Amino acid sequence: MKLEEKNIIVKRPYKTVYKCDDSIVKVFAETHPKSDVFNEALNTARVEEAGLDIPKVKEVSQIDGKWAIVIEYKEGKTLEEMMESDKKNLAKYMDDFVALQLEVQSKHSPLLKGMKDKLARQINGLKDLDATTRYELMTRLESMPKHNKICHGDFNPSNVIAPKPTKTIGKQKKPPKNPPDNQPQSGKGPPKNPA
Repeated sequence: MKLEEKNIIVKRPYKTVYKCDDSIVKVFAETHPKSDVFNEALNTARVEEAGLDIPKVKEVSQIDGKWAIVIEYKEGKTLEEMMESDKKNLAKYMDDFVALQLEVQSKHSPLLKGMKDKLARQINGLKDLDATTRYELMTRLESMPKHNKICHGDFNPSNVIAPKPTKTIGKQKKPPKNPPDNQPQSGKGPPKNPA
């Protein structure tokens, strides 16, 4: 696996993401906790098992002493790119985006850590906020429904990949009168895949 500067997709303070052949490789900073890397891979695998069409985890390994997650590469443009290049169909893309969000939230994964727990830890960790504000936020959080539906922590058009149309090999069938549009897929890598 050759990781080159020219193949960088995105660079963040804690990770660099590369396109490598048929894979996406997320290489985390040496200071990034190993447990967070394995947790991201585990969460991605659990979302895969829930039946969402996301890039699948291929491996977790070390590259030059840094932890990395390798996921499959999904061909296509991001929904954000499509929205920017085809503004006349923005309403259709937004409808697709909302439909995908509803699909994501229709799936259950009881083994994923709860979003409410994560948000509670984050709220309690905000020492720049006074205790009253933290209490108000915690009260609002507690009033939210309890469930185990999947919630993408960074759901936005740049994290949605719309696949290229595929060709079918085999007998030709008469096309339907109103063929369905290609539905976008969740994840850019990750979704978190989760990133």
